[in-house]
Amino acid sequence: MKEVKSYKSIHTFLQFVLYVGILFQFMGCLDLQSEVTPDRQFQQSIYLLDRYYYWSSEEITDPNLIPENDWQKMEPNRLGFESLEGQYLYIKFSDQFVRQLKSPVLYVEIALEQFKLFQGKELVFESKFQDHFFPYIIPLNQNPSGSLIIQFQSRYHGHIGMDRKVFFKDHSMALVDLFIENFSETFFAPVLLVLSTIFLGFYFLRKREIIFLNFSILLFSASLIEALNGFVGFSLSQYSYIVTPLTYINFAFFPFALLLFLIGIFPPFFRNLFKILAFLHIIAFFLSIIKNYENGISFLNSEDDYNWVIVLEAVIAIFSSVYVLIKGNKNLRTITLGLLIIVFAGLHDILVDLELFSHGQRIIHFGFFIMLVLFGFYVFKHYWQLLHSINRMNAELRTKNKELQRLIQIDKDLALAHALQKSLLSSKYNEDDKIRIIGFSQNLESVGGDYFDHTKDSMGNWAILMADVSGHGISSAMVAAMSKMAFVGAGPYLQFPSRVFHLMNRHLVGKTKNLFITASYVFIDTESYSATFSNAGHPGFFLIRNSESEVIHLNVKGKPLGLFSQIPYAEDTVKLFPGDKILLYTDGIFDLLDEGGDSFGEERLKSLLWDNRYQKFQELATIVQDSLFRFSSGWKYQMDDLSFLLVEIK
Repeated sequence: MKEVKSYKSIHTFLQFVLYVGILFQFMGCLDLQSEVTPDRQFQQSIYLLDRYYYWSSEEITDPNLIPENDWQKMEPNRLGFESLEGQYLYIKFSDQFVRQLKSPVLYVEIALEQFKLFQGKELVFESKFQDHFFPYIIPLNQNPSGSLIIQFQSRYHGHIGMDRKVFFKDHSMALVDLFIENFSETFFAPVLLVLSTIFLGFYFLRKREIIFLNFSILLFSASLIEALNGFVGFSLSQYSYIVTPLTYINFAFFPFALLLFLIGIFPPFFRNLFKILAFLHIIAFFLSIIKNYENGISFLNSEDDYNWVIVLEAVIAIFSSVYVLIKGNKNLRTITLGLLIIVFAGLHDILVDLELFSHGQRIIHFGFFIMLVLFGFYVFKHYWQLLHSINRMNAELRTKNKELQRLIQIDKDLALAHALQKSLLSSKYNEDDKIRIIGFSQNLESVGGDYFDHTKDSMGNWAILMADVSGHGISSAMVAAMSKMAFVGAGPYLQFPSRVFHLMNRHLVGKTKNLFITASYVFIDTESYSATFSNAGHPGFFLIRNSESEVIHLNVKGKPLGLFSQIPYAEDTVKLFPGDKILLYTDGIFDLLDEGGDSFGEERLKSLLWDNRYQKFQELATIVQDSLFRFSSGWKYQMDDLSFLLVEIK
């Protein structure tokens, strides 16, 4: 909830900032387009009249020595020419108007080359910066000397001379006018910088949302364009050797930043297309830099050389936007509209540079501003939806956390049940001077229904029980514990297997909730070397005797425990000899599957026992366990709890 309130506060603030920015842009537009009274025009600026030009293959130390007849009159609206290799251009105009200004200056909005300014015979200014495009405000002598002559030397292939507005102005008025004309850009730049910082913070808060980082980079690049392209750039002209390269590189970087932003938004096909364009953009830029290295990088010539890439990007952006709009992708309407606006505004700016449109009609900054507003709206909308999704995910997380806590408690209960079940089971190894016993159990889950027990009476005889509760898991484990208690209750009658099952069944009937227990019980009389056994629906057990021709399967009929009351149980007796081995088991061994879906089965178990009948007792138990493990690929295909008890008569 706090995040939502914070978002609303930021959203309200940004709306205010954007509305104020639009207002200043609009006021600036009105100011540029309004008519100026003659008095105001005189106070503000005096346009250069009767301009003349002269070409020279050599630099002239005193341009006043150029014969008057060699000067040619320039066309009324012309300020420069196409460059001629190795030629110097001289432009002359009258300075009579300076006497009407308190502190006269020559205001040059953009100068593209190195130049010298002569007022009469005096050199009053010399520019040593190349590729400089910020405004110049050059102080002049108040007493006119007859003419001002500017000598131009250019390495720019496209133009030589002055560009845009060139006026006589009063010094203080020139500074004020420069600030007012660039006020909207100067105001807009820090706003963009603040927004860039805010979205960078959003990225670090939501690191998976690359859209915030890309938009922050785009805003930062835009803030540099707005800041360095006017009054701020002029104020930093003493650092032109840093500011000029930074500005030109940023002009090239902004389209790349725009492509990065679009890559994170558009559908996959266009995303890949924009990635190709971004890669091509970088290659073309660096090739143009290398190509135009002439005692330093010529940024102006470099810009001309990679403009074709920007035109290509603009054309592809237009077609991509139109396609997305036609397909009715509502989520991208705002982005595509902003993209179309900046593309057409940029196209208009190119036409202005080509002097097909007048300079007063330039709309690039308005298109720039509207594009960023639309992009910002999209990103904030994305952030708003992200907040809602986060709130929804938090609610789901709380629900899942409760479920997780419940599952953790269940795991703890299962661990406790497993420990309790282990305490109920007899040890897996027992031995005296007459017999040895080794047991093994592998539950399908953490607890299971298999249960074995072996106990010794006061006469040294052994009672051995193997039981299997139907099903598996916690319920089966609980019934197994009940059967353990029932077996303990039958302790006085261990030498009578049928009586043991009768008492256990009477104790369990009606208490197992439709679960039942199969069991096999063997009582070994160590004096007479005989085994009396009984069965309750269990597979029986195997007797391994080396003197026989195969493994002997011993069993008698009997119903499972816990289902029916008053059921008689049969019993039988078999003679034992030293070296005999008995294997009691649960049917989970038979149900064990391999990777192909084949079951282990009774015959496979009998073959395994017979083939290894001469192995030592402990080795035989290990062989059986390892065979089961390998058959099921590490219990991967186990279908039920499985257990066995291997008994050896010494």
